[in-house]
Amino acid sequence: MMQTSDASAPSRTPPSPRWARRAGHVAWIAPVLGFIPLHVPWILGIPLFAHADPFDEWYHGRDPGVGDHPVDGFLGLPAGAFYLGLLCVLAGLGGVLALGLISDWGLTFPRWVPLLRGRRVPPWVPLTPTVLGSALMIGYSVTLPWQFATDLAQSSADDIFTPTGVLIGLPLLLAWAVALPLAGWSYYRRTRVAR
Repeated sequence: MMQTSDASAPSRTPPSPRWARRAGHVAWIAPVLGFIPLHVPWILGIPLFAHADPFDEWYHGRDPGVGDHPVDGFLGLPAGAFYLGLLCVLAGLGGVLALGLISDWGLTFPRWVPLLRGRRVPPWVPLTPTVLGSALMIGYSVTLPWQFATDLAQSSADDIFTPTGVLIGLPLLLAWAVALPLAGWSYYRRTRVAR
């Protein structure tokens, strides 16, 4: 009996090499287990690794130093909580994206996706946000050494966040900014070979 090849089967695509799997895991761990937990206290208004008064003003959408000037938030949330919540949602989606770059469900839509289940994922679907997210993170990361040096040299109680918060967040961002494009590059090469 002759077997027919299924164009949607992930078996035509070579598996992720070990270095890409490591990069993919770093690219989901950094946002999901690093970035999001660091930002949850801030979303709740807790000034962890922040100076309380400037943080409170920023959290409520006011410029530092303006005091109790009322500002409406977004969707009933203070402006800082809305902004940080949106960043956490994007970070979570970035983590899922990174896992998809190294998983079979990043090649073939899983069965819980209506209408698309079992079909091959067009490579541009995960690669577009990978390229855009990587470009944003790399662009921002390039400015960090100067920002960090300035923050350390001119640190004061008027700053919103303390240098400790930067020291914790910086390695997470740098790891993410390196790992996501590596996992994306591997996905691109694997899916290009499989066509």
